[in-house]
Amino acid sequence: MENGGDQACQPEEPKIELFVKAASDGTSLGDCVFCQRIFMILCLKKIKFSVTTVDMTKKHLFKALPSLGTKIPLLMIEGEEPITDVTEMANYLEKRLAPPMYPKLEPNNPEAAMAGTEIFQKFSKFIKNNNKDDTERLQRALYISLVQLNEFLIRRLPDEIDDDTDENSPSERKFLDGNQLTHPDCNLLPKLHHVRVAVKLRQWEIPQDLTGLWRYLNAAYETEEFKKTLYPDEEVCLTWKKHMDSSAQMSRGNAVHVAPKAS
Repeated sequence: MENGGDQACQPEEPKIELFVKAASDGTSLGDCVFCQRIFMILCLKKIKFSVTTVDMTKKHLFKALPSLGTKIPLLMIEGEEPITDVTEMANYLEKRLAPPMYPKLEPNNPEAAMAGTEIFQKFSKFIKNNNKDDTERLQRALYISLVQLNEFLIRRLPDEIDDDTDENSPSERKFLDGNQLTHPDCNLLPKLHHVRVAVKLRQWEIPQDLTGLWRYLNAAYETEEFKKTLYPDEEVCLTWKKHMDSSAQMSRGNAVHVAPKAS
């Protein structure tokens, strides 16, 4: 057995299987931001694991899923209870796959964990909106949240400042907590990718003058962990177009029709 002596001294790696949303073709990787978050974490942990895509129109056929309410993503670890809560998955993997055997993904700077946390909610409200009177307000709210993230990304973190550094000079770090991907990136980047792609459905784009934000996104697109867990832009547009259509139908259904008064 290759490296048998070393293997005997190391704990056996857990058998892990991740169930994720399938794309519109029913087999390839789908555009779920929560699935991508856990997929990225597992890639960054450098552990062997398997990924199973689930056709959401046929998820009731998967033997592993019915008793769990067919929630996706689903994390299965041999010998342990399946996990369906995404935050619980991330916390579990950080504790179970800990240093020194596996890389630490917790950020060193607490601010990194809070950066950009409002963006996805603001984006969702903006893109699902069907009231023209609210469009400018919701777009402005999304823009402000993106500006706040940009300001965080161009501001130097404490560990980027020393006696030879001007603390007011812009940061050049790649990611939220430095030059390595951490848990907050795994949470935020999939959502930010959806924003970049889907806001075009509303004839808008992330402004190019948000240089810190674009540096962040472009750095992510260069990493193996992000590229490996990504899906075509068309899948993102398809998903949000469905949300937009559904929201429009609900608005029409909730419209108040006032009957004309009898003369």
